[in-house]
Amino acid sequence: MIIDLTNEQKEIRKAAREFDPLKAIELDERHEFPRDLYKKAAELGFIGLDYPEKYGGGGAGVLENTLTIEAFCQADSGIGMAIHLAYLPAKIVRQFGNDSQKKRILPKVASGDYVSAVSFTEAGHGSDLTKVDTVAVDKGDRFIVNGTKIFTTNASYADFFVVLVQTDLEARPARGMATLLIENEGKFSKNGTMEITEMPGKMGLKMASSGEISFRDYEVPKENLLGKDGRGLINLLEFLDESRIEIAAQSLGTAEGAFLKALSHAREREQFGKPIIEFQGIGHKIARMFGDLMSAKAILYYAARMCDIGSKQHKTLIPMFTAIVKYLVPEHAKEIIDQTINVFGGYGYFLEQEVERRYRDNRICEIYEGTVEVQLNTIVRTLNTVNINFLKEMLV
Repeated sequence: MIIDLTNEQKEIRKAAREFDPLKAIELDERHEFPRDLYKKAAELGFIGLDYPEKYGGGGAGVLENTLTIEAFCQADSGIGMAIHLAYLPAKIVRQFGNDSQKKRILPKVASGDYVSAVSFTEAGHGSDLTKVDTVAVDKGDRFIVNGTKIFTTNASYADFFVVLVQTDLEARPARGMATLLIENEGKFSKNGTMEITEMPGKMGLKMASSGEISFRDYEVPKENLLGKDGRGLINLLEFLDESRIEIAAQSLGTAEGAFLKALSHAREREQFGKPIIEFQGIGHKIARMFGDLMSAKAILYYAARMCDIGSKQHKTLIPMFTAIVKYLVPEHAKEIIDQTINVFGGYGYFLEQEVERRYRDNRICEIYEGTVEVQLNTIVRTLNTVNINFLKEMLV
């Protein structure tokens, strides 16, 4: 136990651990989204845990989401990540949507009827989102959107997208942007086109679609503006403060599942007349893996609780701590899963043990929602400006 959990949090974690995904290898090979399991997760109350109850949610926080995602990915990385990524983008609607938007969207996500997506990244910008080429022109009662987004998770089956657009072409970098709620299949559009093209050939995360979305004179009602015009990048950054913690939870659960397999195998596999865990070379690997796992778990839970507390002092440090967990947990997870493959030897290289799939799935956690290098930049920027006496108090 890393931190003391409430009885309710313990029950959430216990229930999520009992959520048993099936046919993971087949789903991975077919690149198929586990929609029936997504719906089942919703029926069990795991989706929308952090939504207010009046929108069909559980009224919980980031820590409860973290416990759930961790448990799902411990059971299976591919299914756990696909389910989480299907509802994660709707967090922006919860954070910045008005009451009408929340009533229209959040209950359908919480029930498992809606899959959400975010479209931020562009081919010409990558990690630099201070200005984007997707433009939304204000026409009074509507926006006309033109541009192309790439790497949109859930693109081929999402019911709605949260899209970062430039509304003021003359604005300075990081200004003059907006987040628009764009619903799929033209349900709320009079004219224009939204073309979705699948991006195939991924290393991992094969149960989730990744696509390119091109908007051509696509009309979006003004009522679909999320938050205020001009604050699009601020919306995105505040969303990332929570989402990066939950992405790190994907890595933690994925690594935990790998570690448990490595430990069981090392106890059961015999060579030269004894279990291989009794050989120092293997035993030390297992010990280091467990130590890394516990340190990653501690910092992740700390960041999640800090985000939930949300005090004025904490808020100034939340971006730094979310950046820490976003780079540190996936890096620890990568090492743990890599060592798991070594513990299994030749068997670890094959699909049947599913540890190699955990390695492939985890790799994206170092990239999406901001690369490791972007996280380190955030940490340096905070350390260069925060009051040193405040840091001293934290370190005591």
